Amino acid sequence: MYAEYGGNILIAGREEAAGNFSIPSPDDILEYGVRNPEAEKQALEKLAFSGLRGHRGDLLTSIVGQREVLNFLGGAVPRLRRYGWRVELEGRVAPFMDDVDFTTPVIRVNEVAGGGFFDVGYAYENSGGQSLSESEIQRALNMGEAFIEKNGRTILLDIDAIETAREVFSDCAFGAGGGAGTFRMNDIYAAYVQSSLHSLDGVDVEASPDWLKKAQTQNRAQKIEPEPLGEKLEATLRSYQKDGVYWLRYLERSGFCGILADEMGLGKTLQALTWLQLERHSEKAKNKPALIVCPTSLVENWAEEAQKFTPNLRVLKMHGLDRHDHWEKVAESDLVITSYALLRRDLDEYLKHEFSVAVLDEAQHIKNRTTQNAVSAKKIRALQKLVLTGTPIENSVADLWSIMDFLMPGYLSNHKAFREHYELPISRGGPDGELAQMKLRRKLHPFLMRRLKREVAKDLPEKIQRVAHATLSKDQYMVYKELLESSKRKIADMVEAQGFNRSRMQIFKTLLRLRQTCCHLDLLKLPNLKSEFPSAKMELFFELVDEAVDARHRILVFSQFTSMLSILRKELEARDLKYCYLDGATKERQSIVRQFNTDRSIPVFLISLKAGGSGLNLTGADMVIHYDPWWNPAVEDQATDRAHRIGQKNTVYSVKLITKDTVEEKVLQMQQRKQGVIAATLEKEGEFMQALNWNDVQELLSL
Repeated sequence: MYAEYGGNILIAGREEAAGNFSIPSPDDILEYGVRNPEAEKQALEKLAFSGLRGHRGDLLTSIVGQREVLNFLGGAVPRLRRYGWRVELEGRVAPFMDDVDFTTPVIRVNEVAGGGFFDVGYAYENSGGQSLSESEIQRALNMGEAFIEKNGRTILLDIDAIETAREVFSDCAFGAGGGAGTFRMNDIYAAYVQSSLHSLDGVDVEASPDWLKKAQTQNRAQKIEPEPLGEKLEATLRSYQKDGVYWLRYLERSGFCGILADEMGLGKTLQALTWLQLERHSEKAKNKPALIVCPTSLVENWAEEAQKFTPNLRVLKMHGLDRHDHWEKVAESDLVITSYALLRRDLDEYLKHEFSVAVLDEAQHIKNRTTQNAVSAKKIRALQKLVLTGTPIENSVADLWSIMDFLMPGYLSNHKAFREHYELPISRGGPDGELAQMKLRRKLHPFLMRRLKREVAKDLPEKIQRVAHATLSKDQYMVYKELLESSKRKIADMVEAQGFNRSRMQIFKTLLRLRQTCCHLDLLKLPNLKSEFPSAKMELFFELVDEAVDARHRILVFSQFTSMLSILRKELEARDLKYCYLDGATKERQSIVRQFNTDRSIPVFLISLKAGGSGLNLTGADMVIHYDPWWNPAVEDQATDRAHRIGQKNTVYSVKLITKDTVEEKVLQMQQRKQGVIAATLEKEGEFMQALNWNDVQELLSL
C-alpha cells in the first residue's frame, strides 16, 4: 500500500528519507504541504477492516483461500474505490476479474400521485445476464459471503452497494409501496436517498427527471430560483446572503425546516429577517406572528436589527417586568421577540398562539434534550421552524438530535436509535464511525446551510464591523439611575457656581463612573454592594466567546479598564478557557504575542486598550471584541488592526459592545456625528475632553 503526495510516492506507514519533503502551496508562499502520518495510519486501519492487516504498507498480511479472496474482491474492492483509492490488481486475479460476473442493485424510483411521497424498489442484475432473487442475495449475506455460485459461474456481489441501499430504505421507509417489493417514503427523504445512491458508483438508478431535479434542488445541486426581496434589501444583502434567503424560501415552499449555520459575522440575523418580511407562502400562516427565541443578551440586538433592516415589521419585545401588559399585542404583531428564560416562564401564554414561524437563535441552548429550554421550545406551535447557529453542529453529534427533534421530529429517528446508529459509532471512530459520519452528513445536508468566511471571501470586506447591544441588568439599572440623577444635579450646580472649564475634572470622573457601571458593577467598588447580576454586558460577551470558540475562532479582547480585564480573567479560568493577557505592566510582550500567534489552543487574548494599540502583530486572531467604547474610535481602529495586519489571510470580525440607553450609546452617537473633531485628537483622552463643550456634556448626561 502506497501513499502519494504530489509526485512523492511512499510506502504507507514506513519511515524513510524520501518522506522529508515539503510541497509549496500554489496560493500562499508561506504554506507548505508535508507528510501526514496520521492519515496514513487511518488508511491502514481501513485496509485492515477489509482483511489486509499491517502497520506498514509493505508488511500487510496475505489473504489466502478461494472464499476469502472472493469476499475481498466482491466486498472490499468496491468499498475502497469509493473511498477514492486507486486499486490495482495483478497476477492471476487480474484475468479472473476481467471475466467474472458482478452484481449490483438496480434502483427504481416512482413518484406517488398526489405528491408528498415516492416508492422505491430494487432488483439484482449482473453483467452475465443472469438475474438473482432477493432470497439468493439474502442467503449469501447471512453467510457473510460476497459471491454466489450459480450455473457454474461465480457472481461477485457488491456488498457495499447492496447493504448501503438496504440501510437507506429501512431507515426512511414507513410502509409498503404501491407495487410488489417496493417501499413508500416521504418526500423529505428524497435528497438523502438520491445522494446516498449517487455515492454508489456502478449502481443504476431509474427515476423520472422531475424526481431527480427535486432531489438535486433539495441537495442544493440545482440552483434555487431567486425572488424579489424589496429594493432596499436587494441593495443591502451580499450575494451569498441572498442565496441564504432563497434557500429559506425554498424550504418554506417545500414544507421543510432548516438550520442556518453560517459562520459568525456573515449575517444570519439579517438573512432571517429578510425571509420573515416576505409574505408567507402558506395561506394558513398569513397574518400570524413569527416568534424569535434567543438568549437574553441578544433580545435587544434582534430588535435593533429589525428596526434597521425591516422597519415595516411590527416588532414586540416580550422582555422585562412589564411584558405581561402586552399579551394582547402578540396576535397583531409581525415579530415577537423573547428569551429562552422567559419562554420557560411564559410558556402557557405562548401556547395560546399558533405562530407562522418559530426561530431559535443560538441552537446550543436546546442541544440537551432534557433541559427546560429544549422541552419548552418543542412545545411551541408553529407552521414553520428555523434554527440559527454559528457553530459547526454537524460535528457535535450528541447535540444534533435535540435540534432536529425541534425542527422535524422523527427525521433522525428516536433518540435511542440515533444514539445506536450514529452517536456511538462516531464516538468510537474507525471505519464504522467514518461511515456513520458520512451517512449523517448526507442526511443533514438538505436542511443545513453553512458558509465560512473563506468560502465567501470575494463578497466580504477585509473587516466586518458591528455593534452589539446589551441592556442594563436590574441591579445595574438601579445603580446607574441613582448615579446619573445625583451627578446631573451636582454637575449642573457646579457649572453654575464655578463655570464649565473649572468643572471638567469632576465631569470626567462622573462620565468614567457611568461607563464603569455599564461594564460591571464590581468596577465601582461600592460598599455593601452584592449584586446577583453585576453585568448584562458580560453575559453578551460570553455568548459571543462561546460561539467563537466552538467555531475555532480566536479573539482579541480590548478594554480600557484593567480591572475589567481582571474580572474577565477570573471568569475565563472558571470556564477552563485558556487565554493570554497583556497590559501596561506586562514584561516580555513579544514572547506573549508569539505564544498566542503560534499556540492555536489558546482562543482568547485579553489586552489593555492603551497597551495594545500599537507595536503588536496578532494575526493569530480573526475576531476582535471591544468590551467598552473609547472616546476616540481611531484608537479602537488601531487596536483592531493588531489582528488586521499584513499576513492576515482571514476577514477580521470586529464587535463593539455597547450598553443601550446609557452614556455608552450617546458616546457612540457623538463619535458618528463629530468625526472631524474626534479625528484631531488621535491619542489622548484628556485632549478629547478638552474638545467637549457644555452642550456635549449635557447631551451625554441628557441634562
